[in-house]
Amino acid sequence: MLEVVDDAVPLGEARAAPAEATLVDVQQAACLALEVALAVRAPEGRASSAMRSLTAAVGARVGLDAGAAADLLLAVRLRDVGMIALPDSVVRNEGPLAAEDWEVISRHPDLGHELLAQLPALASVAEAVKFHHERWDGEGYPDGLQRSAIPLSSRVIAVCDAFVAMASDRPHRRGIGAEAALAQVTEGRGSQFDPDVVDALFGALEELYAAVGTGKGPARESEDGQAGYGSAKRVAGRRFPASRRIARDLAEVVEELDVIPALAPAHDRLLAVTEAAGATPGEIAAAVEDDVGLTIAILRRAHPEGSKAAIVTIPEAVQALGAEGVLQAVHDLPLSEFSWRGSSWETALQRFRTHALAVGRAAMKLAGETLRPDEVLVPALLHDVGKLVFLRARPDYPREILGEARTPEARIIREQRALGVDHPTVGALLLRRWGLPDRLVRAVSEHHQAETAGDAAWVRLADMLVHHAQGGAVDRNRMLSLGYASGLHPQALRNALFELPHTGGSKRRRSDPSPLSARETEIIRSLANAKRYADIAEEHGISMSTVRSHLHSAYSKLEVEDRAQAVLRATEQGWI
Repeated sequence: MLEVVDDAVPLGEARAAPAEATLVDVQQAACLALEVALAVRAPEGRASSAMRSLTAAVGARVGLDAGAAADLLLAVRLRDVGMIALPDSVVRNEGPLAAEDWEVISRHPDLGHELLAQLPALASVAEAVKFHHERWDGEGYPDGLQRSAIPLSSRVIAVCDAFVAMASDRPHRRGIGAEAALAQVTEGRGSQFDPDVVDALFGALEELYAAVGTGKGPARESEDGQAGYGSAKRVAGRRFPASRRIARDLAEVVEELDVIPALAPAHDRLLAVTEAAGATPGEIAAAVEDDVGLTIAILRRAHPEGSKAAIVTIPEAVQALGAEGVLQAVHDLPLSEFSWRGSSWETALQRFRTHALAVGRAAMKLAGETLRPDEVLVPALLHDVGKLVFLRARPDYPREILGEARTPEARIIREQRALGVDHPTVGALLLRRWGLPDRLVRAVSEHHQAETAGDAAWVRLADMLVHHAQGGAVDRNRMLSLGYASGLHPQALRNALFELPHTGGSKRRRSDPSPLSARETEIIRSLANAKRYADIAEEHGISMSTVRSHLHSAYSKLEVEDRAQAVLRATEQGWI
């Protein structure tokens, strides 16, 4: 218990407590006071016991001495203390943040440093707090430090903070679990994170999981009620390989891949449409169909465990759930943003979404002459979901495994030879685990079979048309024969091909004139190429404030709130 020294005691008669012990008491008291203020102001800035324990273990493995280790534990508790000084409009904002809001948030390391530097008991940790958002490659903030110029304690905090944040549940989203979080951290080894600290994280977790396996380690949930490291018990005792790649077989990844994240702008759009007064089921369904993650979540909600329903279209699912059911289905859905400098997994997710939407619209166009287009949309959106399993399980997929195979048929053969199974089969397994109807399962599992019919034939034909439209190699004779078998004349195929996107967008490019100025168009295009504001300003010979002014004008014209939505809308419309 902290003792308070009576100010009336003469200086020469003060207690003879060791100076070091007194300093520790004062540090802990000051740290606790700031933690309490941070918990009230920005609760998610508080370091859980899991975060503190892991940081201490990693710090020990990178060789911090006793003094530095003690400072590290203070720094991790206070890493986000600068949030206290941010305005309510940012800290308490529960909706999507605009670009200028993110710029305000990026000031919190500097503000935390300024605050701690003024407190003698905590001044020693001010530098570690200031630089905990720097990146190994120099692309972080606030000062753009790189490699060893970043304090070691800051590098440790950066790795542990990223891992725990991704692995653990949060009030607004589910955690992705320990293994998936480790995969993401591994992707950033040598770019975002110090390689030695990432290696230390592997060692610390290996030791933790071994302890859990013998019954001596922490339980899955930490003492403060927050989720700890996700699937610790399930992977107890497994060694993480020295190659720093997580070797998981396909069955484990199928078990892990329980939820497909939704693209944040699509999720925001669905919420806005669903909560709007007078929204029709058709309008809600159209918003759901704009994203694969949303589509899967709504269908699963419409097929609860034990249900005998066989809903295969989104309009039917929305009708069955109602607006409230739709909101509940996507409430806890994990979200992903555009991959500005993200991992290969995030990039793969975005490519998967783009291709799925293109095939979905192609299938609806083709099937519109002979049956309800909505019936082929869902299997078309989900036809390649099995590839996500391969991408998570095998770092050599697709490049090494598929090699020089160009056509979809040749790639299927390569998958079967190298992995013993192909992506349609694995995709069907996922759909069965999610409780989706047999009709959807069959369409996904059969869409690459030599002899196929029904929904699977429409999906395969649409897939071939999209590959052809985007410059990929396809078996044209096979495409024509599929068209004939489905009752389509070659002229109908030509018309559909003309309607398809020829580049990365998922929707047909419109002929509407762009509302953007030439400079605004250049800046939005630069954002799509993952350039920073400073890079854009230098490239065009303008100030960063001018870049922001152009962006605010572009957001207004495009009727969006942030840069991710601006890039999405401009791409869909064919304006960049």
